[in-house]
Amino acid sequence: TISILILNFSTVYAVDENEAKSFITRVGQEAINILKIPIEDISQREDLFKEMFDNNFDKRLIHRAILGKAAKGASKEELIRFGKAFDKHIVKVYASQLGVYSNQLFIIDSAKVINKKDTIVSSHIEHESAPPLRIDWRLRNRGIGVKIIDIAIEGVSLLATKRADFGASIKNGGLHELIIDLETKNAQN
Repeated sequence: TISILILNFSTVYAVDENEAKSFITRVGQEAINILKIPIEDISQREDLFKEMFDNNFDKRLIHRAILGKAAKGASKEELIRFGKAFDKHIVKVYASQLGVYSNQLFIIDSAKVINKKDTIVSSHIEHESAPPLRIDWRLRNRGIGVKIIDIAIEGVSLLATKRADFGASIKNGGLHELIIDLETKNAQN
């Protein structure tokens, strides 16, 4: 199994720009379909957002990137428990905060391979009554297919934001306390 893991991680490569655009076009359409569901039907929105998150994001890489150094000292059980709590947190936050669909247009602007590992797809959402919202998607293929590893909305990275938020919690109470805090917040709704 060790050689398989090494082989799996040695096959990291940036995603072809055309493939990246197609991938994000599909994900954007999934997001619009979620926005079309009334906000009152939060459970259906959460179910569809969870499915989109599970299928299109490299959750293992995201979990470890957010935890930073805390991931190195964590047990396998803590990493699994954090992953479940974090995923549920993200689904709850975004399913309720994304708003509703009102004729927004999701537009792919460009895709660019930025290094040997990553491709960035730049996009924006146009709306009649608001300025365009810029979204950059960082994609990578670690041998498990094309996956999103980060999203930056108006230049603000989800990974950087969550790492900063959770880093303070880990520093103050440790990973175990962060997990309990996330699980408690997730259970409140």
